[in-house]
Amino acid sequence: MSISPTAPAARIDGWIDAGPRLAVLVRGPDAARFIDGFTTAAVGPLAAGCGAEGFFADAKGQVLALAAILRTDDGVWIDGCPGAPALAEHLERYHIREQLEIIDETALHATIVVTGATARAALAKLAGVALPDAPYRHLRCAIGGIPVAVVAVPWAGPGGCLLQVALVDRPRLVAALEAGGIAAAGPTALERARIEHGWPAPADIVAKTLPQELDRNATAISLTKGCYLGQETVARLDALGHVNRRLVGLVAAGPIEVGARVRAAEAECGVITSACESPRAGGWLGLAILPVKACGAGAALAVGGMPARVVELPLVAAAAAASPPTRRGGEIVFTARRFSVVRIAEPEVGRDREVVEHPGCVVVIPLVAPGVVCLVEVVRVAVGATLLELPAGTLDRVETLAAAAARELAEETGYRAGRLTPLGALWMSPGILHERMHLFVAEDLVPGPQALEPGEQIRTRVVPVAEAVAMCLDGQIQDAKTVAGLLLWAARERGQA
Repeated sequence: MSISPTAPAARIDGWIDAGPRLAVLVRGPDAARFIDGFTTAAVGPLAAGCGAEGFFADAKGQVLALAAILRTDDGVWIDGCPGAPALAEHLERYHIREQLEIIDETALHATIVVTGATARAALAKLAGVALPDAPYRHLRCAIGGIPVAVVAVPWAGPGGCLLQVALVDRPRLVAALEAGGIAAAGPTALERARIEHGWPAPADIVAKTLPQELDRNATAISLTKGCYLGQETVARLDALGHVNRRLVGLVAAGPIEVGARVRAAEAECGVITSACESPRAGGWLGLAILPVKACGAGAALAVGGMPARVVELPLVAAAAAASPPTRRGGEIVFTARRFSVVRIAEPEVGRDREVVEHPGCVVVIPLVAPGVVCLVEVVRVAVGATLLELPAGTLDRVETLAAAAARELAEETGYRAGRLTPLGALWMSPGILHERMHLFVAEDLVPGPQALEPGEQIRTRVVPVAEAVAMCLDGQIQDAKTVAGLLLWAARERGQA
């Protein structure tokens, strides 16, 4: 889908018709174990009401679909983008003696997405329950007397929730939403949110695409689970440590059309598969699978004859890390390897302000077991002391936030995460420093060797979370990001208990 340059700006706070989405139910005592054998996600550990995103692949490891896999009381609910292949038929081919039934209910349901802080607050009031906030948490409730399934979906914008309802009840649900103060959002808002998040639709998953090429390793691929269809290919790519091509976001100043050719150094290297106008990106944003060597730092790319650049996705997170103040109107007075100092004029107060511009970082809370966290002892030259901290690292290369979190965790602690969950973001020192810190919780960890950079002096220290929180409160832990991250996570856990 491509958005017309003359279309009005899409609202991102309201309800949006998501169209007919893939809805496959697998019910029965063997349902979770069966589905675990066909997806890259770790389904077995999920409790009812929780979920994960995962790839379904064929025997060669080539992607058939990317979907949300949601545990229910009686099995598994699989939700996917419109246009996904016949997943129910694919699974049925392997169903022999397992105690389960596979039901394609795609034609029986309507799906509405509610996105935006105001709309979400109004939805919670209508539902009369606390809405799920962690990705793919879900619950069933009644809105206006209508039974509705509510799922927290990260690809639908801030606070995005997917509402599944019986097709016959759709008009009543829409009426209830609008009566509750939730207005219809612009028709292109959902597609824009999806592309800005980097969530690939079926059109973006071209023939012979491999899971790691879609750049969702940390959120959709478990490297610690048992065998599944296509695992050999996934494991081989993991062992190699890289892929030759990957899904990227491309920004250009003018309209990008689906099907437009992407060129690098005058040679064609890919095709745009999704596109939208994105004020957040400062132009038009497209998705394409490109050779990794063609989209590195400083690559000269063109789309439809226009200069284009690779942008970090999800764009929401990337935009937060690169939000104003910017260098426009400012003078770069000093540049170092990982930050710059910019002098910004403030004529309204008759002075200039120096701001340290930093690309941002990721901070990881590694749970090696329930209630146990791995911290790191780091020699900090700036303060002349060894501090006890959470693993963290600078966003100094082209990769997703989740991929950066997985990389830094492995480098500093040796642990590899089977599951990473975003926890939030914070400004480090906003009075002078433009650095956004993105928090992640890492679970299902597998130990391994550290891979420290030259000069790094880091030792791991595993402690109970309660002890780590106590050290934050009594001053033994003095690193701000660690204090904030641990206390925020502890508060969230208490709220969900």
